[in-house]
Amino acid sequence: MRKKFAILMIFIFMSLSVLTGCNLFSKNNYASLSSIVATSGDISITREELINAYNSSGYYYYYAYGYTQEGAVKQTINDLIDQQFLLNYLKNSTDSKLMLNEKDFNNIISQTWDYVNESILTYVNEVRKELKLPLIETEESETEEEEPEFAPQEQYKTKFELINDKVYLIQEDEESVTVDSKATSLETAFNYALENYPTLFTNFIKSNDQNYKNLIWKRYLAALKTSQSNYGYKDMSDDEVFKRELQRIFDAVVDSVRVTKFQSTVVYGCEYDEQLNRYYLTDVTLQSMVNKYVELYEKNYEDYQNNSQDFYKSIANSSNAKDYVFYGDSSKETFITVSHILVKLSDEQIAQIESIENDTNFSPEAKEKKIYEIKKQTLVYERDLETGEVIDEVGITIGEMYENLLSDLKNVYDLSERTKIFNNYLYRYNVDTGIINATNDYVVGTKNSAMVSSFTDAARQLYNNGKVGDVSGLEYEDNDDYTGYHIVFYTGTLQNIFSNKDSLSTLTIDNIYNLLSKKYTSLSYNQTLFEFIFDKINDTNYYNTYSDNLVKTLKNNVEIKYNVDNFSDLY
Repeated sequence: MRKKFAILMIFIFMSLSVLTGCNLFSKNNYASLSSIVATSGDISITREELINAYNSSGYYYYYAYGYTQEGAVKQTINDLIDQQFLLNYLKNSTDSKLMLNEKDFNNIISQTWDYVNESILTYVNEVRKELKLPLIETEESETEEEEPEFAPQEQYKTKFELINDKVYLIQEDEESVTVDSKATSLETAFNYALENYPTLFTNFIKSNDQNYKNLIWKRYLAALKTSQSNYGYKDMSDDEVFKRELQRIFDAVVDSVRVTKFQSTVVYGCEYDEQLNRYYLTDVTLQSMVNKYVELYEKNYEDYQNNSQDFYKSIANSSNAKDYVFYGDSSKETFITVSHILVKLSDEQIAQIESIENDTNFSPEAKEKKIYEIKKQTLVYERDLETGEVIDEVGITIGEMYENLLSDLKNVYDLSERTKIFNNYLYRYNVDTGIINATNDYVVGTKNSAMVSSFTDAARQLYNNGKVGDVSGLEYEDNDDYTGYHIVFYTGTLQNIFSNKDSLSTLTIDNIYNLLSKKYTSLSYNQTLFEFIFDKINDTNYYNTYSDNLVKTLKNNVEIKYNVDNFSDLY
């Protein structure tokens, strides 16, 4: 389950593009916004909806996925039609799990206010700058002042807890204004949002200076009027302009909340606990997790028994272990998990070394000394931890970086702290994008290894003579793919909950959480086996497959009719 249980926040983004400046189609293209660009059965898509959708996300089809611009526009239309089929289904559903309740209405109101406030904050700072007042910091500006963290492993945060013998999903989205509207319908929810926003705005601005507040409000309304000027509205009074904007955002939030509820209750098999205000996993979902764990374990066990060497190759070549945390019999071979920093020699260094090696005027001892001096000058370049890009061309030597790492690790004995320190260096200096984007550590077997010899030897040395959290020396490697150094960090071994297949029978829906939440896939990534299995049965692809099949059924082969004349000028 992702934060706010949402993967289709596109509904919000599509509807908010008017004020964000994210407009790939210029305002010259906003003519005839109400014209219909496509129909499918009873569903019609307007030019306005297409432009907003393309500006917020559809352009990725063109810029990132190789579509022609015409193809990207048509695919955006197709997505809008599919979304509308799904939304119509959710709006008309009589399933109590999908029907909006008081909590949903309150959530819709608070999210609507949040998005309005986010838009207004732009004008707050604009006015404050003109009046030479200190700016109000946004989340983004606060993050920029602090040291940003380019760390994909941060996606793995504990998201479950056990309360009253039920496994609950921890929710971290209680950031909105608390609302107790007693709304019983969307109409009463919208009226509550509209009637109470003036008070909320006053509290949001936090100032007794009425002129200052009026100036911000007028600036915001002026921007709204500019954005609505293309729509041909007759009534452009302040009240009507704001009401239309609030309605626009409100409708987008409603769509998002409906999809969120569909995703959490139907797709993920969760139930909502009214008293605790959070979702918990049902027995059906827990049983699915048991089945998935047993399936993976048994397959790994059989594969290893049949051919241990091929099985190891599968692990080593599977992009960081994947499903192999359940590999079966550990009595025959132990799989060591390690993370590492890779630094390559420059092309110039490699050329210099080759030149010395081929020079017959030097003795072997002189060659070795000269080559050692060249290797010592290997530079590491610091990355921007937010973007991953190299900050500048001024680096420090690999030796200096290594000494700094050892100094930072000195007298630090807590494994989680040692891991954070090593990962800080990993994300700053490593050139191996595989480990940077990994969801598990690299694997080296005590008997088999697909890694280069220096990497394998370092991992086995740490396993045999060290302890989890230890760091290797500077390990030099020279091969066809790269020439450079490894610094290897020992993170443990592949987890093995059960000693044999027979003991799998003890895994049940009553104890799966207690058993699997005590084991982690590795030291570097804060993901338990329970979370790992949950993600396996409820990943994005599963949701997409589920919703796609539902939409196909709802569409029932209804064709899309494109009104090309109403959108061909956009590409």
